[in-house]
Amino acid sequence: MTRSTLSRPAPAGSGATPVPLLEVRDLKVHFPLRGGRRGHVVRAVDGVSFDLAVGETLGLVGESGCGKTTVGRALLGLVSPTAGRVRYRGETLPPRRRAPALRRAMQIVFQDPTASLNPRMRVGQILAEPMLVHRIARGAELTALVDDLLVRCGLWTGAADRYPHAFSGGQ
Repeated sequence: MTRSTLSRPAPAGSGATPVPLLEVRDLKVHFPLRGGRRGHVVRAVDGVSFDLAVGETLGLVGESGCGKTTVGRALLGLVSPTAGRVRYRGETLPPRRRAPALRRAMQIVFQDPTASLNPRMRVGQILAEPMLVHRIARGAELTALVDDLLVRCGLWTGAADRYPHAFSGGQ
């Protein structure tokens, strides 16, 4: 997993440790084997734990078939975890209620740009859109955040004006 934090000042408060935006503890997702012996399972995810603070971005990185997509689907309530706990803003949400509650707050972005990115929007617009929708930033602050995200991804700020098809798969 990779983690980064947007450069934003911490909110003023009492100085108490803030509640994580997302808290995942010992997440497990096991699937029964079809046509196999009774009780045998595929351990797609077996004990993932992490905290994610406000303003942080989390990337799941690993080999094909290691459970990255299953973790994302379990977090969003699209598959039911076998065990573990998922808390959003300090509240435990059952899988059936999780998807609607998190739809605006989280998204899965797959590596294939043709499936993940709108081909009619410039990359800068794609990065800015969720920040505009959720009123995170506007104007010069928004431009600075988009530029920061591009640089963190190993791109130059001018890449904001390019369309997704202009990038290689690794970019």
